[in-house]
Amino acid sequence: MPIHVRALMGGLLALLSTAALANDSSFGDANGSITLKYQPHISMDKESLFISETEVRVDYLFTNTSSQDLTVPIAFPMPPMFFGSADHSSIDNFTLKVNGKPQPTQHRLVAQLADKTDISLELKKLGWGVEEVAYFAEYGEVPKGKPALPKEWLDEDQQIAFTLSDYFVWQQTFPAGKAVAISHSYTPSLSTGVPDTASSIIDTYTELACLDESAKQGIRKRNLIVKQDGEDQEIGVEWSHLSYILVTANNWQGSIKDFKLTLKKSQPTDLISLCFDGELKKTDPLTFEFQQKQFTPKQDLSILFIRKPNIE
Repeated sequence: MPIHVRALMGGLLALLSTAALANDSSFGDANGSITLKYQPHISMDKESLFISETEVRVDYLFTNTSSQDLTVPIAFPMPPMFFGSADHSSIDNFTLKVNGKPQPTQHRLVAQLADKTDISLELKKLGWGVEEVAYFAEYGEVPKGKPALPKEWLDEDQQIAFTLSDYFVWQQTFPAGKAVAISHSYTPSLSTGVPDTASSIIDTYTELACLDESAKQGIRKRNLIVKQDGEDQEIGVEWSHLSYILVTANNWQGSIKDFKLTLKKSQPTDLISLCFDGELKKTDPLTFEFQQKQFTPKQDLSILFIRKPNIE
């Protein structure tokens, strides 16, 4: 079934599954939410999700519907670490509160193969950590004094074929029949770069971002062209892209009983683009909102921000 897409005044809705990578650009990881294995006795009564280019903030209300207290491990997975020469944007300033009070967490390094097989313990037994993996990725050599990695952990070019992620982990008790409020916030990972031309953005995102003619016109309208030495020079548009993992909400009991999504742009003239199976309503010059009872996420969010460059 096709996703319903409609243009919004001052904003766009479209699908964007991957970010454009260009010269002088940085790329970001998928931003996420707290996760756990399926819990049939814990319902997510509320989720209020706020997303901007500078902040992701999520407020939850959970209820243990069983007759016994439940203590379960919960994790916030950081995006996979990047080892390479390109600019990279990662999540920062992660904070967590439970019932309004700061919640301490433990860090856990998780290594996974492409098929999600967890090799964290085996990697630790070999004496390899982040520094050793980074050294091997940069120099293609086994660090001095360390054993070689199993061949099935490497690709055909003898490069690392697994990911490393840092998890914030804690044990959470859900009292029987009672609600627990959990909130977290962080500075999101973004893909962005120098201004790109309208034609390049349109060529890249016409399919990926479901750009219709109205969306394309909005991008062209914000495309900056300046005079230099008597000739037109196309500066383009400023852009950034943010991914958010939403479907992990399905690990809780049933649908989200009350879901609210808030998107906020930096300037009234900015465009916001994403595909979303619901109608976002403009509530002020900067903000769009969606709210629904019994909401079941069917896809993750992929959001594109576009604005006209400010050249003095």
